[in-house]
Amino acid sequence: MFAYVFKEYKGRLNIFKIDHDSNPKIIEEYKVYGLPAIILFKNGKEVPESRWEGAMTKAKLKEHLDSLLESTTVA
Repeated sequence: MFAYVFKEYKGRLNIFKIDHDSNPKIIEEYKVYGLPAIILFKNGKEVPESRWEGAMTKAKLKEHLDSLLESTTVA
């Protein structure tokens, strides 16, 4: 799934994959409870309503990211 995101949104989003087990401090800091998790940031701050945790279909993921990219919050 994330291979699709890296390819589809290249140049529009900086995407990072973080290993949950190897990075417990990051997981705790951002209060990640479900995996996979997506959190968008702008200027170092979490974009409101951008967080998505748990299973997702490719179509729902695309819909979520496209909606955020079209909003003035992220753009």
